[in-house]
Amino acid sequence: MQGGAALWHNGTMTSHPPLTSKMVFGLPIVLFFLLAANVLPELVLQLADRGVILSPVLRPWAYTLGAFQPDLITKAGPHFAIQPLSMFLTYGFLHTGLSHLIINMIGLVWLGRLILSYRTPETFLIMYLMSMVGAAEVCALIGIQGGTVVGASGAIFGLFGAYLVDSGLFGSARSQPEETAQQFFLLSLATAALALSDAGSQAFLGSSPTAWQAHAGGFLTGAVVALLTPPRFGTFQQSANH
Repeated sequence: MQGGAALWHNGTMTSHPPLTSKMVFGLPIVLFFLLAANVLPELVLQLADRGVILSPVLRPWAYTLGAFQPDLITKAGPHFAIQPLSMFLTYGFLHTGLSHLIINMIGLVWLGRLILSYRTPETFLIMYLMSMVGAAEVCALIGIQGGTVVGASGAIFGLFGAYLVDSGLFGSARSQPEETAQQFFLLSLATAALALSDAGSQAFLGSSPTAWQAHAGGFLTGAVVALLTPPRFGTFQQSANH
């Protein structure tokens, strides 16, 4: 029998066809629009950098108005009234260049296709946006070197955290209440390990500066959202011959 995604029922897994959604260019529609929302701003900025449209000053202006800047919360005045709130989302759709964008979009498409095979588009979108906000929250709480953050990596690390939770790495998606504390403890350890490896690679290997705070915050947020909203269907396609 060729099985689909597995359905949880009374603590056991039974086969069930995978979830389906509308497709655009071979991608689930929610994933296509998230991809477009990330790609289009960078394409416009690339054209502006080269003087094809508008002006090269567009990129610094985009960062000034859209990047996440913790100082706007506590010190410097915002450039417009809702900037201290809007930047929790807008920063995630700006990137520092094509390489930054491409790396993040590869992760988005890979994890997005996996998660959308068993979670609904609505849940996936909420998870993505909450991870983005959670990443920014951790940057605001801990602080960041350089003072600004852009990029979708916080949200993508959130998807990674959610996928690990859904896969059962931190315990059953249908855990009993007494197991919840253990799951959160394991998540905390995993988040700390991620943060240390991210910060260590910069300090000792000389890798490009990254906002490890955003990566850790996004990972933890996505994982917690996944724990609180377990999917109806299991994570992996399973097949068996009978």
